[in-house]
Amino acid sequence: MASRHCDLEDELSCPMCGYILREPVVLSCRHRFCKVCLEGSWGSNGECRDCPLCYRRSSLEQLLVSPVLERACETFRVEKRQRDPLACGEHGERLTLFCLDELLPVCDICRSSPNHRTHNLYSLEDAAQDCKEELKNALIPVQENLNLFQKAKLNCDQMAEHIKGQAMHAETQIQEEFEKLHQFLREEEEARLAILKEEEEQKSEMIKEKIGGMDGEISYISDSIRAIKQEMRSEDIAFLQNYRATIKRTWSTLKDPEVVSGALIDVAKHLGNLKYNIWEKMREVVRYTPVTVDPNTAASCFLVSDDLTVVQCCKERFDLPDNLERFDISAEMLGSEGFGSGRHSWEVDVRDNTYWVIGVAKDSINRKGKHVLTPAEGFWTIRLRNGEYKACSAPWTSLNMTREPEVIRVTLDMDRAKVTFHDPRVRTPLYTFTDILSPRVLPYFCTACKLYPITVLPRRLSVTPENYHG
Repeated sequence: MASRHCDLEDELSCPMCGYILREPVVLSCRHRFCKVCLEGSWGSNGECRDCPLCYRRSSLEQLLVSPVLERACETFRVEKRQRDPLACGEHGERLTLFCLDELLPVCDICRSSPNHRTHNLYSLEDAAQDCKEELKNALIPVQENLNLFQKAKLNCDQMAEHIKGQAMHAETQIQEEFEKLHQFLREEEEARLAILKEEEEQKSEMIKEKIGGMDGEISYISDSIRAIKQEMRSEDIAFLQNYRATIKRTWSTLKDPEVVSGALIDVAKHLGNLKYNIWEKMREVVRYTPVTVDPNTAASCFLVSDDLTVVQCCKERFDLPDNLERFDISAEMLGSEGFGSGRHSWEVDVRDNTYWVIGVAKDSINRKGKHVLTPAEGFWTIRLRNGEYKACSAPWTSLNMTREPEVIRVTLDMDRAKVTFHDPRVRTPLYTFTDILSPRVLPYFCTACKLYPITVLPRRLSVTPENYHG
């Protein structure tokens, strides 16, 4: 079948150009040529009308295209294109050139076609070499982009595992905290029920004693009544003889029984404002911290306590996701809640810590790379480093310390755009920034001391009813 196809291709090919006939013309000698090829052979004046193969003189006055042969050639081209994917899609011929304008391989016939006549064409071998080199260079940014996505996916995988760990840890902490509250409520319930039971026993015993005394009185009075009634049934002389003793018995029954006071259970004491009283007592077990740190912003060198109030800088680096919120170089972190208005205050225990920075920062600061801790960069802080206390102003200002502070109190007044730092033992402020130009700020913490942590201190809770006057 392949041999028959080759024979058909030879039969339908132009002997001058070697390609499948286009606009085929059949001479009287039965030889077939492309009309363009034959016109080129005969010249523009048409004086030479010999067959290019047999040199027989042609008697044709005009070159007529054979429609039957043209259809056969077109059918063959279609079959050839379907059979050979490497053939020219338009002409069915072997691809030998590459078009730079359309970036497609073409055949020799395409070179002279209107679609490619003005295009830049060159050999497939050179084109393949040049295009491979170009692709090699073009692959570099694509490969870099792939590396970025692979790195990002790896980070997302790490985040997914970290989320599971966070959820499990948070679930455990929630259960433990609620168990403490449940235990407190159970103990409070048991204590209050015990008090109620004790009062019930006391009041019951008291009433029991009263009832016992009354039973004796009732028995005595009943005996007296029976005796008196019996005397009243006696003969007159006998009755009158005993009347003096009988009437005296009625005198002793004129005393009324005592009304028992305070005998009932003091229900108001046990149930009045029960929930409020328990809530107020919960101050003994509940701690309130005005500021907690956000572990999702913490650099990988930090160890944070379960209640998010103690921050310890460690020698080792923990395997944490590189999320956008996290600081990646410096030992920094932010508070979990930002402030855009009002007055807020919190205290940080810095005793024995030799390297710390405390204050507030813009919530929009970039968490990546190194930072210059100045107000212009969005930081309003004071710090201790190398034994020197300074306010991170521009330029930095030395702080006059009468003694080393153990606690730093931060007082933020967003309505007045200022933040003040105090040593609670000293009345005079350590430093005040008055130029907070940010709609929202977050508490800022930094420590590089490996021996001692910094701790956000809890506040004393006060539960006072409305309109209460002590």
